[in-house]
Amino acid sequence: MLEGKMVKIRFRRYFPDQKQWIFVGKVVEFTENWVTVNGKGIVIFKGRKEPVDVDQEPRMLVIPRENIAHIRLLPPDFDLSNIKIDIRKMRMYVKVPGAPDTSIGE
Repeated sequence: MLEGKMVKIRFRRYFPDQKQWIFVGKVVEFTENWVTVNGKGIVIFKGRKEPVDVDQEPRMLVIPRENIAHIRLLPPDFDLSNIKIDIRKMRMYVKVPGAPDTSIGE
C-alpha cells in the first residue's frame, strides 16, 4: 500500500513534555504491525534557540504501527538531503516543493 512512497511520520506523544519526533523517508515495507522506513529523523526541542534538529545521515527505522500518530504522503521527488524547516508564528513546517508544506509541531 505505502511501499515505495515518500512519507512524513509523526510519532505519538505519551506525555505533554515529551519531545516531538518526526521521521521523513521512503517506506521500504508496510505490514499489519510494522512500518520500515529509510529516511531522516526530526526532533523538536521547546525553549531552545535552535528548536529543530534534523539527522545528518539517513537511516533505516522499523516503527511499530501503534507508535504512529499519523502518516502524510509526500511527493515522490522529495529531497531527503535538503530538508528545509520554516517557522511561521508558533508552528514549524517542512518545506515541500510542489505541494503544501507539512506541519511538524509548535
